[in-house]
Amino acid sequence: MTTSEQIMNTATVLLQKHGFNAFSYSDISKLIGIKTASIHYHYPSKYDLGKSVMEKYRLMHKAALKKIDAESNSPLKKLQDFADLFSCTMGIDYRMCPCGMLTTDISTLPDSIKIEVQGFYIDSETWLASTLKEGLENEVLKFDMSPGDCAKTLFASFEGAMLSARAFEDKNRLTKSLKQIIKLIQA
Repeated sequence: MTTSEQIMNTATVLLQKHGFNAFSYSDISKLIGIKTASIHYHYPSKYDLGKSVMEKYRLMHKAALKKIDAESNSPLKKLQDFADLFSCTMGIDYRMCPCGMLTTDISTLPDSIKIEVQGFYIDSETWLASTLKEGLENEVLKFDMSPGDCAKTLFASFEGAMLSARAFEDKNRLTKSLKQIIKLIQA
């Protein structure tokens, strides 16, 4: 693993655990054993690092969505697999979605990071809307709004379920909430 990748991976974990404004280059340097000047060499500012973290996270998320599509034709199974992404992200140490954490700091972030965060939401909501539309057409899902509006509501519910589970340090709370959210729109 390159130094740049180590920095980015460490920053991602710190972001997921503590939030963007709650860690510094000093924290990263202590964790991976390099000088802060080395971090500045790869990422001149923390905002450059934050943008890179989000770009990488978005690419990984898009790849996960493509994999879900490739592995199933069932809209319901796709939604369950999408929900599983949230459980995997949380892991055993109650990490949050980096986008969710950045959203809490959105008023202090530059446009370059805001665009990536909003892009992540749009990517997720667009994929969800397509999957929800397919579910309506196949009569395995039912809801009384447009697929786009339902996608926004569903995604917000998933993110909120993560926050709630983290507040109680209870991953079962997340798992149960995600299953129930999907059950609410099953036909």
